[in-house]
Amino acid sequence: MNCLRADQLGITIGRRVLIRELNWQVSPGQFWCVLGRNGVGKTSLLHTVAGLLRPSAGRVLIDEVALPAIPALALARLRGLMPQQHVDAFSMSVLETVLIGRTPYRIGRGWDTGADIAAARAALASVDLGNRADSDVLQLSGGERQRVALATLLVQAPAILLLDEPTAHQDVAHQLAMLDLIRQLSCRHAVVMNCHDINLAARFATHVLVLGDGCSWSGTVDEVLVPAVLEPAFGCVFRVLEGLGMRSFIAG
Repeated sequence: MNCLRADQLGITIGRRVLIRELNWQVSPGQFWCVLGRNGVGKTSLLHTVAGLLRPSAGRVLIDEVALPAIPALALARLRGLMPQQHVDAFSMSVLETVLIGRTPYRIGRGWDTGADIAAARAALASVDLGNRADSDVLQLSGGERQRVALATLLVQAPAILLLDEPTAHQDVAHQLAMLDLIRQLSCRHAVVMNCHDINLAARFATHVLVLGDGCSWSGTVDEVLVPAVLEPAFGCVFRVLEGLGMRSFIAG
Protein backbone atom coordinates (compact mmCIF):
# COMPACT_ATOMS: atom_id res chain seq x y z
CA MET A 1 0.00 0.00 0.00
CA ASN A 2 3.01 2.33 0.60
CA CYS A 3 1.42 4.33 3.43
CA LEU A 4 3.54 6.72 5.48
CA ARG A 5 2.56 7.00 9.14
CA ALA A 6 3.78 9.11 12.04
CA ASP A 7 3.05 7.52 15.42
CA GLN A 8 3.21 9.89 18.42
CA LEU A 9 6.02 11.69 16.60
CA GLY A 10 8.09 14.27 18.43
CA ILE A 11 10.76 16.53 16.92
CA THR A 12 13.12 18.63 19.01
CA ILE A 13 15.92 20.81 17.65
CA GLY A 14 18.31 21.87 20.39
CA ARG A 15 16.08 22.75 23.33
CA ARG A 16 13.14 23.76 21.16
CA VAL A 17 10.23 21.37 20.80
CA LEU A 18 8.85 21.78 17.28
CA ILE A 19 6.40 18.90 17.07
CA ARG A 20 4.91 16.74 19.80
CA GLU A 21 2.71 13.65 19.67
CA LEU A 22 1.90 13.91 15.96
CA ASN A 23 -0.31 11.10 14.67
CA TRP A 24 -0.59 11.37 10.90
CA GLN A 25 -1.01 9.10 7.88
CA VAL A 26 -0.35 9.75 4.20
CA SER A 27 -1.67 7.30 1.60
CA PRO A 28 -1.32 6.96 -2.18
CA GLY A 29 -3.87 9.16 -3.92
CA GLN A 30 -3.44 11.94 -1.35
CA PHE A 31 -1.68 15.28 -1.90
CA TRP A 32 -0.79 16.78 1.47
CA CYS A 33 0.38 20.38 1.89
CA VAL A 34 2.18 21.22 5.12
CA LEU A 35 1.61 24.83 6.18
CA GLY A 36 2.82 26.95 9.07
CA ARG A 37 4.88 29.95 10.06
CA ASN A 38 8.61 30.19 9.37
CA GLY A 39 10.61 28.07 11.80
CA VAL A 40 7.64 26.02 12.98
CA GLY A 41 9.20 22.74 11.84
CA LYS A 42 8.01 22.05 8.29
CA THR A 43 11.45 21.16 6.90
CA SER A 44 12.40 19.25 10.04
CA LEU A 45 9.23 17.20 9.66
CA LEU A 46 10.05 16.29 6.05
CA HIS A 47 13.61 15.34 6.98
CA THR A 48 12.35 13.22 9.85
CA VAL A 49 9.77 11.29 7.84
CA ALA A 50 12.43 10.82 5.15
CA GLY A 51 14.70 9.22 7.75
CA LEU A 52 17.37 11.94 7.72
CA LEU A 53 16.62 13.17 11.25
CA ARG A 54 15.99 10.97 14.26
CA PRO A 55 12.74 11.82 16.08
CA SER A 56 12.94 12.81 19.71
CA ALA A 57 9.86 10.69 20.41
CA GLY A 58 7.60 8.27 18.57
CA ARG A 59 8.39 6.74 15.21
CA VAL A 60 7.85 6.93 11.46
CA LEU A 61 6.64 3.86 9.56
CA ILE A 62 6.07 2.85 5.96
CA ASP A 63 3.53 0.06 5.67
CA GLU A 64 3.85 -0.44 9.43
CA VAL A 65 7.62 -1.02 9.27
CA ALA A 66 9.70 1.53 11.20
CA LEU A 67 12.17 3.44 9.02
CA PRO A 68 15.34 2.15 10.78
CA ALA A 69 14.28 -1.42 9.95
CA ILE A 70 14.02 -0.74 6.20
CA PRO A 71 17.26 -1.40 4.24
CA ALA A 72 18.71 1.71 2.60
CA LEU A 73 18.20 0.48 -0.96
CA ALA A 74 14.58 -0.45 -0.32
CA LEU A 75 14.00 2.88 1.44
CA ALA A 76 15.40 4.79 -1.56
CA ARG A 77 12.78 3.12 -3.74
CA LEU A 78 9.98 3.77 -1.24
CA ARG A 79 10.49 7.46 -0.51
CA GLY A 80 12.29 10.34 -2.14
CA LEU A 81 13.01 13.85 -0.87
CA MET A 82 13.29 17.00 -2.96
CA PRO A 83 15.15 19.43 -0.68
CA GLN A 84 14.57 23.16 -0.56
CA GLN A 85 18.11 24.11 -1.53
CA HIS A 86 20.66 22.50 -3.85
CA VAL A 87 24.44 22.87 -3.77
CA ASP A 88 26.26 21.67 -6.87
CA ALA A 89 29.98 21.30 -6.25
CA PHE A 90 30.96 20.14 -9.73
CA SER A 91 30.15 21.00 -13.30
CA MET A 92 27.94 18.41 -14.99
CA SER A 93 25.14 18.38 -17.50
CA VAL A 94 21.49 18.69 -16.53
CA LEU A 95 20.85 15.23 -17.98
CA GLU A 96 23.66 13.68 -15.91
CA THR A 97 22.26 15.38 -12.80
CA VAL A 98 18.79 13.95 -13.36
CA LEU A 99 20.22 10.48 -13.99
CA ILE A 100 21.51 10.44 -10.39
CA GLY A 101 17.90 9.65 -9.51
CA ARG A 102 18.32 6.22 -11.09
CA THR A 103 20.99 5.22 -8.55
CA PRO A 104 18.68 2.96 -6.47
CA TYR A 105 18.05 0.87 -9.59
CA ARG A 106 21.66 0.81 -10.83
CA ILE A 107 23.16 -1.41 -8.13
CA GLY A 108 25.26 -4.07 -9.84
CA ARG A 109 25.72 -2.17 -13.09
CA GLY A 110 27.85 0.86 -13.75
CA TRP A 111 26.24 2.62 -16.69
CA ASP A 112 22.91 4.17 -17.51
CA THR A 113 20.75 2.17 -19.88
CA GLY A 114 18.82 3.54 -22.81
CA ALA A 115 15.68 3.23 -20.70
CA ASP A 116 17.30 5.33 -17.93
CA ILE A 117 18.23 8.07 -20.39
CA ALA A 118 14.78 8.05 -21.98
CA ALA A 119 13.17 8.34 -18.53
CA ALA A 120 15.44 11.28 -17.65
CA ARG A 121 14.65 13.10 -20.90
CA ALA A 122 10.92 12.54 -20.38
CA ALA A 123 11.17 13.90 -16.82
CA LEU A 124 12.99 17.01 -18.06
CA ALA A 125 10.32 17.57 -20.69
CA SER A 126 7.60 17.30 -18.02
CA VAL A 127 9.18 20.19 -16.06
CA ASP A 128 9.73 22.35 -19.18
CA LEU A 129 13.48 21.73 -19.36
CA GLY A 130 13.63 19.39 -22.32
CA ASN A 131 15.85 21.85 -24.20
CA ARG A 132 18.34 22.19 -21.33
CA ALA A 133 19.52 18.57 -21.10
CA ASP A 134 23.06 19.42 -22.26
CA SER A 135 23.36 22.65 -20.24
CA ASP A 136 25.76 22.92 -17.30
CA VAL A 137 23.82 22.58 -14.06
CA LEU A 138 25.99 25.33 -12.54
CA GLN A 139 24.60 27.83 -15.06
CA LEU A 140 20.92 27.36 -14.22
CA SER A 141 18.73 29.87 -12.44
CA GLY A 142 17.36 28.98 -9.01
CA GLY A 143 13.95 28.15 -10.45
CA GLU A 144 15.43 25.98 -13.19
CA ARG A 145 17.59 24.13 -10.63
CA GLN A 146 14.48 23.37 -8.58
CA ARG A 147 12.79 21.89 -11.63
CA VAL A 148 15.86 19.75 -12.28
CA ALA A 149 15.49 18.46 -8.71
CA LEU A 150 11.87 17.57 -9.38
CA ALA A 151 12.87 15.76 -12.58
CA THR A 152 15.48 13.83 -10.57
CA LEU A 153 12.79 12.78 -8.12
CA LEU A 154 10.57 11.69 -10.99
CA VAL A 155 13.21 9.30 -12.36
CA GLN A 156 13.86 7.98 -8.85
CA ALA A 157 10.14 7.09 -8.93
CA PRO A 158 9.59 6.43 -5.22
CA ALA A 159 6.14 5.53 -3.93
CA ILE A 160 6.19 8.48 -1.50
CA LEU A 161 7.21 11.95 -2.72
CA LEU A 162 8.43 14.50 -0.15
CA LEU A 163 8.89 18.02 -1.54
CA ASP A 164 10.24 20.99 0.41
CA GLU A 165 8.83 24.21 -1.10
CA PRO A 166 9.26 23.17 -4.75
CA THR A 167 7.60 26.36 -6.05
CA ALA A 168 9.58 28.88 -3.96
CA HIS A 169 11.74 30.21 -6.84
CA GLN A 170 9.28 29.69 -9.69
CA ASP A 171 7.48 32.34 -11.71
CA VAL A 172 3.68 32.17 -11.63
CA ALA A 173 3.33 30.08 -14.80
CA HIS A 174 5.84 27.49 -13.61
CA GLN A 175 4.30 27.43 -10.13
CA LEU A 176 0.96 26.43 -11.61
CA ALA A 177 2.51 23.95 -14.04
CA MET A 178 4.56 22.27 -11.31
CA LEU A 179 1.62 22.01 -8.95
CA ASP A 180 -0.58 20.59 -11.68
CA LEU A 181 2.11 17.98 -12.38
CA ILE A 182 2.44 17.16 -8.68
CA ARG A 183 -1.34 16.82 -8.39
CA GLN A 184 -1.28 14.35 -11.29
CA LEU A 185 1.51 12.40 -9.56
CA SER A 186 -0.59 12.16 -6.41
CA CYS A 187 -3.07 9.96 -8.27
CA ARG A 188 -0.58 7.08 -7.98
CA HIS A 189 1.85 8.30 -5.30
CA ALA A 190 1.57 9.58 -1.76
CA VAL A 191 2.67 13.24 -1.85
CA VAL A 192 3.71 15.60 0.94
CA MET A 193 4.73 19.16 0.04
CA ASN A 194 5.79 22.04 2.24
CA CYS A 195 4.24 25.28 1.11
CA HIS A 196 3.88 28.91 2.23
CA ASP A 197 0.97 29.82 -0.03
CA ILE A 198 -2.37 28.95 1.56
CA ASN A 199 -4.26 29.72 -1.64
CA LEU A 200 -2.14 27.34 -3.71
CA ALA A 201 -2.70 24.65 -1.07
CA ALA A 202 -6.44 25.27 -1.24
CA ARG A 203 -6.39 25.00 -5.02
CA PHE A 204 -4.24 21.91 -5.53
CA ALA A 205 -4.02 19.79 -2.35
CA THR A 206 -6.45 17.15 -1.15
CA HIS A 207 -5.29 17.28 2.50
CA VAL A 208 -3.53 19.79 4.73
CA LEU A 209 -1.37 19.54 7.82
CA VAL A 210 -1.05 22.88 9.61
CA LEU A 211 1.74 23.16 12.18
CA GLY A 212 1.48 25.55 15.10
CA ASP A 213 3.71 26.04 18.13
CA GLY A 214 3.80 22.50 19.49
CA CYS A 215 0.39 21.65 18.03
CA SER A 216 -1.08 20.64 14.69
CA TRP A 217 -4.29 20.26 12.71
CA SER A 218 -4.75 17.74 9.90
CA GLY A 219 -7.48 16.62 7.53
CA THR A 220 -9.02 17.44 4.19
CA VAL A 221 -8.65 20.89 2.68
CA ASP A 222 -12.26 21.77 3.51
CA GLU A 223 -11.87 20.63 7.12
CA VAL A 224 -8.58 22.37 7.92
CA LEU A 225 -8.40 25.50 5.77
CA VAL A 226 -10.77 27.54 7.91
CA PRO A 227 -10.13 30.71 9.95
CA ALA A 228 -10.56 28.79 13.23
CA VAL A 229 -7.39 26.83 12.38
CA LEU A 230 -5.41 29.37 10.36
CA GLU A 231 -5.71 32.25 12.81
CA PRO A 232 -4.10 30.56 15.84
CA ALA A 233 -1.53 28.86 13.59
CA PHE A 234 -0.39 32.04 11.81
CA GLY A 235 -1.26 34.65 14.43
CA CYS A 236 -3.37 36.89 12.19
CA VAL A 237 -6.96 37.31 11.04
CA PHE A 238 -8.17 35.65 7.85
CA ARG A 239 -11.07 36.45 5.53
CA VAL A 240 -12.42 33.83 3.14
CA LEU A 241 -13.58 34.78 -0.35
CA GLU A 242 -15.69 32.43 -2.47
CA GLY A 243 -15.81 32.69 -6.23
CA LEU A 244 -15.31 30.76 -9.48
CA GLY A 245 -15.59 27.50 -7.59
CA MET A 246 -12.57 28.29 -5.38
CA ARG A 247 -11.90 29.66 -1.94
CA SER A 248 -9.28 32.35 -1.38
CA PHE A 249 -7.78 33.45 1.93
CA ILE A 250 -6.78 37.02 2.70
CA ALA A 251 -4.75 37.74 5.81
CA GLY A 252 -5.13 40.90 7.83
